[in-house]
Amino acid sequence: MKKFLILFCFTLILLGCDRFEHNFEPTDYDLGLEQFPITFKNVLENLTQYNQNEIEYFYSDDYKNGDWNKNDMVNYITQYFNYGDNVILHADSILISPSNLMIKWTFSAENTNRETLSDTTFIDYLIKRNDEYQFYGDQDNSQKVLIELATSITCVNCPYVEEALHHLKEKYSSKLSYVEYHINDELDIDNLDIFAYYGMSALPTSVTQGTEIIVGGSATSQDELDGIIAPIFEETPLVQFYDFNTTLEADNMNGSVLLSVDGSVPLNDLYLKFVLIENENTNYFNAAHEYPLNVVIAKGELSISAYNFDEPVEFALPGLSDLPDDITLVIWVQTLENPYNSNTCKVYNVTEKAIIQ
Repeated sequence: MKKFLILFCFTLILLGCDRFEHNFEPTDYDLGLEQFPITFKNVLENLTQYNQNEIEYFYSDDYKNGDWNKNDMVNYITQYFNYGDNVILHADSILISPSNLMIKWTFSAENTNRETLSDTTFIDYLIKRNDEYQFYGDQDNSQKVLIELATSITCVNCPYVEEALHHLKEKYSSKLSYVEYHINDELDIDNLDIFAYYGMSALPTSVTQGTEIIVGGSATSQDELDGIIAPIFEETPLVQFYDFNTTLEADNMNGSVLLSVDGSVPLNDLYLKFVLIENENTNYFNAAHEYPLNVVIAKGELSISAYNFDEPVEFALPGLSDLPDDITLVIWVQTLENPYNSNTCKVYNVTEKAIIQ
């Protein structure tokens, strides 16, 4: 009997230890887009040195934001537990733009004396994987893809492509940028120049990376576009962007960016193009009774054929007024021959920046 009791107690100890360890395994959260900021804030603010690995769940394994990878970001958050058990972490002002999955949030840490150890605002991106969202980062210095879409709120087939682009944005996040030029509707800002340059004849028409044109929209639009853009991500980027800065004063936006241009890029007819997009326009519906996304509200271009790339390229968008709150600046480098040549008028790379007002 005594041997049985000893064995029974030993078994309870083992089970107790096993149960104790399992408390520190990451929880399987349900991270839909609306739920993500709520759950992330709750988990971060309840982290301790004993369950700090919970924060790893929110970051994609291939996360990259600037020079930081997933481990860098997780270590940055959890380093404050070196100050002791009673460090207080906060996640505040978590805002998500559903159209481009850009997320802005503020991280802060305090010690037990309410002294601030950190107060940092992050601009990040989410990516959708297996019906859940994770932090993905800006993925800068990688090859990215631009899709330009000519559309209209009265066009009955345009919503097929618009929906496809949104789903592809969820799939590729910051590696894909898309912009909508509206033609002959209330959101048109004299976009017929784009329509005419690419030789468009109907709506919708999409142009991928400046060279691949698809006319029309259908239920297969997403597969068609995905088949074009997926191989592009595997290419070596011939143009990269550094130190992308913007200022918004009165009705003018000024920007600068340092470009790294590979020697194989032809300099003739090389341009920096830039558009300001409204992430979601809630004043109008498209033909599917959905709000238009990534609507171009201002655009410009600058010849950089004779530019000294040792210096930042400076550009401007003047005459802006009554800007909406949710805006993003998208810039890219492209060959713009006249007339348009689908073999050579390539977009070499693209990047975007949220404009915080």
